[in-house]
Amino acid sequence: MAISFFNNYEINLSENSDLNWNYVKDINALIAGKRGSGKSFLGLMMTKSIAGNFPYGQIFIVDFKRSDFYRLSALLPERRVASTKEEIFDLLEYYTKLMRQRIKFFETIPNSFGKTARDLKMPPFYLIYDEFGSFTSKLDTKEKKRHDSLIKDIVLLGRQFNFGLIAIMQQASVGNSGLDSLVKEQFGLVVHMGNATSSALRQTFGEDIEHQKFRFKNGQGQLRLDSLSYSNMTRPFTAKKLYPHLLWKDFETNFYDQNDEKALFDHELKEQ
Repeated sequence: MAISFFNNYEINLSENSDLNWNYVKDINALIAGKRGSGKSFLGLMMTKSIAGNFPYGQIFIVDFKRSDFYRLSALLPERRVASTKEEIFDLLEYYTKLMRQRIKFFETIPNSFGKTARDLKMPPFYLIYDEFGSFTSKLDTKEKKRHDSLIKDIVLLGRQFNFGLIAIMQQASVGNSGLDSLVKEQFGLVVHMGNATSSALRQTFGEDIEHQKFRFKNGQGQLRLDSLSYSNMTRPFTAKKLYPHLLWKDFETNFYDQNDEKALFDHELKEQ
């Protein structure tokens, strides 16, 4: 069945503006901030919205600390949520396997030369990686090398085929976060929630990005988005509100169509 309606892969990030994020154009996202700054709530809002948009985003979760993201395992298919070292590596392997299956399948689609999965309106796959640095700090050298290789595959190969990563962490420096410098360069959306020192903001956004010097309240922050015309400076924003008493029901509704096989090969050129 061909897709008959489409939302342009966009969600609004801000409570008080039309700040839209095209989550397959600027497909990889980094969210940094101190504990209590609102970064996890922003990640939950983004996850809920991606899953609820059509074509329905397919959600995979790494949550080493077994926080709110881990609880979503009750609503997602098996192999979609991981918390232990063994589970996390299994999920990363599985996620990259699905990505390579789509890449191979994409090459067989008639009239797909020069197009991307976004052009063919294929459902996006997203890996939500909460507290990225908490897990990578526990890895030995061999495990870290394996982990880096899998993450690099996702961010370097996935963009054209609608496979993305949202990495959530307290510190976004290459050393402290466990992020490889090549991986960090691939984030089209970079967010820092709450207040931070100039040094911490440079670690998040880079030395060449002009950051805001406002005082932020909980749930507020600043971001850089590649597709914005002023991407060499950050923009202040207030994240859209989440209502905790409604959030679980929202996830139940938005996780309506989580299906690997169905989503992996769906595209607008499919025969009627």
